[in-house]
Amino acid sequence: MRVTKTFAILLLGLIIACPPAAMAKAKKVKDKIVWTKTPNKRTGLFSTRNYFVTHGVSLNLSALYYFGDVDNEGVAFTGGFNKENVSYGGGLQFAYLMPAGNHCNMRFALMGGTLNGNNKVKFDNLDPPRDDYRKFQSILIQPAFGVEYYPFSNAGFYLYGGVAVTASIITNYEFYYMARHEGSSEKTRELLKGSTFGILPMVQLGLGYSFRLAPSWTLSIEAMIQEGLIDTHYMNLDAFPLAASQNSAGVELGNSFGKWTDRYGKEHIHWNDGWFQLGLTISYRWRNCEKCRILNMGHAK
Repeated sequence: MRVTKTFAILLLGLIIACPPAAMAKAKKVKDKIVWTKTPNKRTGLFSTRNYFVTHGVSLNLSALYYFGDVDNEGVAFTGGFNKENVSYGGGLQFAYLMPAGNHCNMRFALMGGTLNGNNKVKFDNLDPPRDDYRKFQSILIQPAFGVEYYPFSNAGFYLYGGVAVTASIITNYEFYYMARHEGSSEKTRELLKGSTFGILPMVQLGLGYSFRLAPSWTLSIEAMIQEGLIDTHYMNLDAFPLAASQNSAGVELGNSFGKWTDRYGKEHIHWNDGWFQLGLTISYRWRNCEKCRILNMGHAK
C-alpha cells in the first residue's frame, strides 16, 4: 500500500512537472529550428552563408569605354569625352555561378561584344597634318574566370576579381603615318587601312551590388575595369603596335613591348589596352529546390 501510494505521488509529480518542462524544451527547439533565407543544406538551421552565394546562371549587358594607344597617348580619357571622339563598345555575357564557402561565388563566363576607338578630335584637320591619327573597330570574344566576394552576410555588396583571355577580331583599322618615297627626301602623310586580330590576356577588377527580385531571381549592377597584361604585336585590342606582317604595305607602326617613337624621335610608353565597364546582370539562382527538400524533411514550416 505504501509502495502504491509512493508511486502515485511520483506519477502525479511527473504529470504536474512534465508539461512546463516539455513546453520549455519545445520552445528551445522551436527557437533553434527556424526557417531562414540562408538555410543549412542538411538541417535547415540558420547559416552564415550570404543569400546570393548559391548555384545559378546570369546574363549581363554592359557598356564599354575603351582606353589604349588609339584613344590617347597614355592617359585614359584625355579628350575622350568629346562627342566625336567617344571610344565605346558593348558586351553581352553569360555566366555560371558556383558557391565556394559562405561568402564567395566562382564565376565562369563567356562574353561577346564590340569595341571602337578613335582620336579624331585630337588629330584630324590639323595643319601641318599629324601622323598619329588612329581608328579601329573590333569584335570581342572573351572567356573568363573570377570570384565574387560578399564580405557581409546580410548584404548584396560584392567585390570581383578575375582573369580572362580576349580575342579581338579587328574588322577595320585606319592609321596615318609619315612615309618617305624612293627618290625623295620628304615624308608624306599616308593612310594605312586593313583588318587583323589580337589575343590578349587580361585582369578584371570590379565591384557591384545585388538586389532580390523574387525567391530565385536577382538583379545586380556592376562596375569593372579590364586591362591587358601586355601590349605588343598580335597581343592587343586595337591593332597597335602593328607588325609589318599585319598589313599589305609592310609598314611597322610602334615598337613592341612598351614604347613607340613618333616622327620627331620622341619615345612614348604604350598604355596597355583595356576598357571600363558598367552593366546590369539578371540572375536565376536555383534556391526553390533546396527549400522543397528541406520542407519535405520536416525541418521548417
